[in-house]
Amino acid sequence: MWTLINPWWEYVLRSVLVYSAVFILLRLMGKKQIGEMSPFDLVLLLIISESVSAAITGGDDSVSAGLICVSTFVVGNYLLDIISYKSKRFEKLLDGEPQKIIEGGVLNNEICRKENITLEEVASALREHSVDNMQDVAYAVLETNGRITVIKSR
Repeated sequence: MWTLINPWWEYVLRSVLVYSAVFILLRLMGKKQIGEMSPFDLVLLLIISESVSAAITGGDDSVSAGLICVSTFVVGNYLLDIISYKSKRFEKLLDGEPQKIIEGGVLNNEICRKENITLEEVASALREHSVDNMQDVAYAVLETNGRITVIKSR
């Protein structure tokens, strides 16, 4: 139950490698995907988590291996938060940057295409902010969490 199959540092290394790979793949999915998960996205995340489980523990089902891996994730996440707080450049690398998808009532099609945001999704965000017409928008921003913030014209 407590005996490790591999040295403790191997679990730490495996955890860091798998976390990094999954993080990069999720960042490549784009901002919209993270902020607005569909049922298909949830299933994908569940399958990913099941798929990488053996890669993280190396087939070791001991409590010790699980605790080492979980501790690595928690400490790693805490360290990333501290580094992001102290370095805006690092924060930008991890989180990305907000992008204006509407400015002066004009939709930026290039950003929408790059982030796979449909016109219907933009219209939905406008309705959520009680905006009937895109021309009534001073600007709308695709935030780093995938949400769209809308600021009305005065």
